[in-house]
Amino acid sequence: MVRILHFVQKSEVRKYDIQNVKFELELNEHIFPPSPHGSFFAENMKINAGESIIDVGTGSGFLAILAAKLGGAVSATDNDKDAIELAQKNAARNNVSIDFHHGSYFANFNKKFDVIIVNLPQEIVHKDYQEAIGKQLTQSFDGGPNGNRQVLEFLDVAKKYMHDKSRIYIIVYTVTNYAQTLKKIIQNYNARLVAFDTGPTKEFVEDYIEWYKNLNEVGKIKIFKIGKKWCAHEYLFELTLK
Repeated sequence: MVRILHFVQKSEVRKYDIQNVKFELELNEHIFPPSPHGSFFAENMKINAGESIIDVGTGSGFLAILAAKLGGAVSATDNDKDAIELAQKNAARNNVSIDFHHGSYFANFNKKFDVIIVNLPQEIVHKDYQEAIGKQLTQSFDGGPNGNRQVLEFLDVAKKYMHDKSRIYIIVYTVTNYAQTLKKIIQNYNARLVAFDTGPTKEFVEDYIEWYKNLNEVGKIKIFKIGKKWCAHEYLFELTLK
């Protein structure tokens, strides 16, 4: 039996208090909800009032709404129309103005931003779990065979949307080919480690642990046990142009 624990089963509202900012989100069974990774990201990104921000892959609007509450002039994109509709509802619920565009990465925006926040799919997801949750939910957090397909593609296109003082906030998660991601970051950007965390993996890693242990043994991912829990590392980087 496949366990599905981190998705919501029906529409619900969750309240958040991050960086001394209170807001709430409607979540539903069609869109990947904010995870501990998202909260780690949100607690540690730095937004200054008046900065132009784009949230790439906004999902429920979690990071975009926080950025707007912190005083940013925020745009946001997602390639899932259902996500854009939900994020628009959540922006209205929280009385913030966000310019949403449907499309991959930067969609049809054609300008440079002060800050790019990007929390794209970054997991290697076992095929049986993908089948259990369906295509739409799988696309919301599966990063392909190496777990980092979207992240690598983003790193290729992001420079076009940056000026000399722009910065990117991006997570590198070790249930992916994180070494490949780090190599690309170092080759193409100046990188500063902003925050580091260790936490439990999602339930499907434990459910298919022999498969993930094989990936770990060949060095594709990095997972380890703390007590009875399988865990991984995540790094939040700030990237600037070289």
